[in-house]
Amino acid sequence: MSIFTGMIFTLIVTRRLTPEEFGTWSVIGGMISYFLIAEPVISFWSTRQIARGEEVGKTSILSSIIFSSGAVPIYLGSAYLVANVNHSHLDSMILAVVLLPVTFVSQTISGINLGHKPHATSFGLVIFESLKIPAGLVLVYFLDMGVNGAIITTMIAYLAKIAVQLYFGKDRLRGKFNIVTLRIWLKLSWMPLYSNLGHVASVIDVIAYSIIIRSVIGVSYYSVSNSITSMIAQAGLISQALYPKLLANRNFEQIKDNFSRLMYFAIPLLGISIIFSKPALFALNPTYTEASTLVILLAFRTFFCVITTTLYQILLGIETVDIEKNVRASDFAKSKLFLIPTLSNIQYVSYIGILALTLFVLNSQHAQEIILATWWAVISLVTQIPFLIYAWFVVQKNIKFSIDIRDILKYVSVTIGFSLVFMVTSSSIIKYKISIYDFMPGLILELAVCIGIYLFVTYAIDKKTRILFKSILTELTSK
Repeated sequence: MSIFTGMIFTLIVTRRLTPEEFGTWSVIGGMISYFLIAEPVISFWSTRQIARGEEVGKTSILSSIIFSSGAVPIYLGSAYLVANVNHSHLDSMILAVVLLPVTFVSQTISGINLGHKPHATSFGLVIFESLKIPAGLVLVYFLDMGVNGAIITTMIAYLAKIAVQLYFGKDRLRGKFNIVTLRIWLKLSWMPLYSNLGHVASVIDVIAYSIIIRSVIGVSYYSVSNSITSMIAQAGLISQALYPKLLANRNFEQIKDNFSRLMYFAIPLLGISIIFSKPALFALNPTYTEASTLVILLAFRTFFCVITTTLYQILLGIETVDIEKNVRASDFAKSKLFLIPTLSNIQYVSYIGILALTLFVLNSQHAQEIILATWWAVISLVTQIPFLIYAWFVVQKNIKFSIDIRDILKYVSVTIGFSLVFMVTSSSIIKYKISIYDFMPGLILELAVCIGIYLFVTYAIDKKTRILFKSILTELTSK
């Protein structure tokens, strides 16, 4: 559900914002992510401890509020500097500070729920993405508030998401604020901070591009393309419960089946991202149609990233070094809690370094921004592949689990099948007209045909899919 609701909001934003404004919106997203570096100090440990039955929920929430308050003045100063360098909208950059505390608290309560009710994070996500549609229509589309409207819309959606997450997490928030627990987290803060460096580096690319090129047009191309391929990342939600379940009971048998389910969703989403790259860009804004190559490159990058992240979660879930109290730093340094972020840090430092060097060279040659953005996507893809391969070998070294090749071949074959149907029928169904009302019916029909083919054929030929569908139906209809 969040795939489609999220795309509708992106459609509203890209249709109403100019490329410069959308670039500013993307820079804001990157900066907010950058200032969340301290949040995992709380959620990293709270997820692990709650999954093991410890009551640290209230300590997590109150600590999150304190940390986010401290980050606000730092963000304001940084926003002023960045806006002056890349000519972003300063008023919007300042207003976006309201997103910092709500994002902070939202991630913390999600971390709490991940430890005992992983499905609650999905309910929160659906509410978050769904509420952005009516709020975005009013503030961005009809009132034409631009980037400021998008900021306020996102804040409203976050507040609703927090309310839903608090409802699911209320049983874990009844304890007392424990200053001793907070002190332990602060003492061990180097571990989650180190773990989060890779994430911070991964969002520096937007800031780096806008500073080096002194423009946000390329950021717009890249971000719009990324918004399409982000649907592939949603497939990873099928594995979100794997990490806390491994923490709780170390049952390795579920890994193989979970990986097959991950591929069941990720493979067709990869295919849809590729074949719908041009019409999806046209729907978001005809200005971005020439970026279809970016979409294809980023689709494969996101697909590989989803698999890599799942493998990392498996390794983190089987690590037990933090069960013992008063663990030495040297023990952490030898554990998978240190290995995984080290791999991420190496990957993203390499990525940013190669990207910055490439941008400097191409900018000196006055390359067009679509070319710069394409190279950006190439570098992002190439730097992902080796770490996927290495993660696979590390997992196999620790846990022997096999991939059901027959299942994957089924999913790939059906994906190729609906792709062929798309190539035959799309020219007669999808009409490239500027009016969104004339264009969208054909796009939605073609998308429904492809999804329908995949669901129907896999249900017919794959027993695991039939079991999955039956489980979903039972869950939805049970009291």
